[in-house]
Amino acid sequence: MTSNDPLVNTLNFLSECFARYALIILFILGFIGLTLNTLVFTRKAFRQNSCTRYFLASTIANYLVVYFIIPSRILSDGFSVDPGTHSLGYCKFRFYIYFTFKSLSSWFIVLASIDRFMSSSRNFKCRQFSRLSVARNNIVITTIICLLFYSHVFIFYDNRNGICNSLKGVYRIFDDACYLIGYSIVPPILMSVFGVWTLYNIRSLRLVSPKTTGSRVVVIVNRNQQLAFMLLFQVIFTSLTTMPHATQKLYNTLTSDFVKSDLIRAQDNFYTEVARVISFVNHTCSFYILTLSGKTFRTELMKIFEEIQHYFTLHRNTAVLCIPLTSVKVNRTTNHHQVS
Repeated sequence: MTSNDPLVNTLNFLSECFARYALIILFILGFIGLTLNTLVFTRKAFRQNSCTRYFLASTIANYLVVYFIIPSRILSDGFSVDPGTHSLGYCKFRFYIYFTFKSLSSWFIVLASIDRFMSSSRNFKCRQFSRLSVARNNIVITTIICLLFYSHVFIFYDNRNGICNSLKGVYRIFDDACYLIGYSIVPPILMSVFGVWTLYNIRSLRLVSPKTTGSRVVVIVNRNQQLAFMLLFQVIFTSLTTMPHATQKLYNTLTSDFVKSDLIRAQDNFYTEVARVISFVNHTCSFYILTLSGKTFRTELMKIFEEIQHYFTLHRNTAVLCIPLTSVKVNRTTNHHQVS
C-alpha cells in the first residue's frame, strides 16, 4: 500500500523485505536443524530415554510449522500472495495448524521439563513417570487436547473483506488472549518452575554421601544434569522468542478500533512482522540451542558426521580401487598384441 509519506512507504517496504528474506533464512535453518534433530533423537543412545521422546515430538510439531506455516507466510507477507483471501477452507486450516502445532511444540518441552523433574526425584513412584510408555501416553493425550482446543478456529475464522482473520469483537480478544497465555506465558513459567526443581533435585543427589552413591545414581545424575541444562537454555530461548508476537498480536486487537494515522499503522505492521519472525525462531533454531547447551547431544551429532564421512570415504576408495583394475586389463591386452 503506497502513501504520500516517504517514511510510511519505507516502513512498508522494510516490513515486506524483512518478512521475505528473514523467513527464507529461517526456513533453511529449520530444514537443516530439524533434520539433524531427528537423526540425533532417534539414535540408540536416546531411543530409550523418555525425555528425548518429548524433544522428538516437539521436533515433529515444528516440522509442520517450518514446512507449512513459514512458506505460507513467505508468500503472504513477503510477496503479497495469500491463498487464504480466496479460499475459506485454506484460511481456516492454516490458522488451525498455526496455533495447534506452535502450541504443541512448547507443551512438549513442558512435558520434558516435568519428566526431568520426576526422573531426578528420590521418590520411586515419581521416577515411574519417566518411562517410555508414560511419555507416549502423554504425547498422545496432549496432542488430542490441542487439536480439540483450537477447533474453534474452524468456526470463528473468516476471510471477509479479503483478509483471513478471526471475527472481530469478543472472540478476537479471547483468541489472542488464549494465544498469549497458552503459548507465551504458561509454558515458559511451567518450564522454569520444573527446571528449577530439577536442578534442586540434582544438587540433592550430588550431596548424597559417596558411600551410599552407586554408579547407577552417578550416571542418572550426570544425564539429568545435561538434559536439565539443555532444558534451561530451551526455557530462556522460548520465553524470549514467544512473548513479543503474542503481546503485539493482543495489542493490535485491543487498538483495532482506534483511529490511527498511516505512519502508526505502518509502525504497527513493521513491529508485528518482526515479532512474528522472532516467534518462528523458536521453532527453527532449537537444534542450534541444543548443540550449544548439551554435551551428550554434541557427542551423538559428531558420531553422525563421522558415520557420514566414513560412508563417503568408503565409497570413494571403492571407486578409486576400480580404476587400476581396468587399466591393468587394457595394458595386458596391449602387450598381448605387441607380442603377437
